[in-house]
Amino acid sequence: MKFCIRLIFFFLIIYQPEISVSQDKEELIEIIREELEDIHLDTSLRSITLINEEFLQNMTDGGGELTGFYNEKSISKIYRSIGISNGVMITEFYYKKSKLIFIREKFNSYVYDDVTGSFDYTKINTAYSGSYYFKEGEIFNSSVKGKRNFGDENNGIQDILKKESSEAVNLISKSLNEVHESK
Repeated sequence: MKFCIRLIFFFLIIYQPEISVSQDKEELIEIIREELEDIHLDTSLRSITLINEEFLQNMTDGGGELTGFYNEKSISKIYRSIGISNGVMITEFYYKKSKLIFIREKFNSYVYDDVTGSFDYTKINTAYSGSYYFKEGEIFNSSVKGKRNFGDENNGIQDILKKESSEAVNLISKSLNEVHESK
């Protein structure tokens, strides 16, 4: 009987932290989703947009756009779109108090027409999409469909995304500083 009680107690101790961690993770995801909604609904955010050579080191055939949404205190969101010959890569970076909380990526590829031997730029197919939740600079949850076939694949996705986020923030911050200095 004592053995059964100890066994039950042991399972309760082991099982309880898993419930807590899972609940904490779900609660944090819900908090981040609410933050994303708040950012989307914030009509006081101003924006600044960089196009093509203003942010791309190597110009792509489809061009690009980098838009930062900010208030007096910090950048809340950065939208990046880069067009290449076979599609468009879209990335959205979200921040709370200057800390990365979420990244959404999507690659829309143009449909290749075998008859004409070229891409049909009027038709797209989502070849890849990824959603990444961050806590204290680390991915704690993600959802990915398809394969990410761009960027530095030698590094882990977390390092790649953090580097891309940092570069985007630096470019937008630099541009904001230039605007403020010219006033």
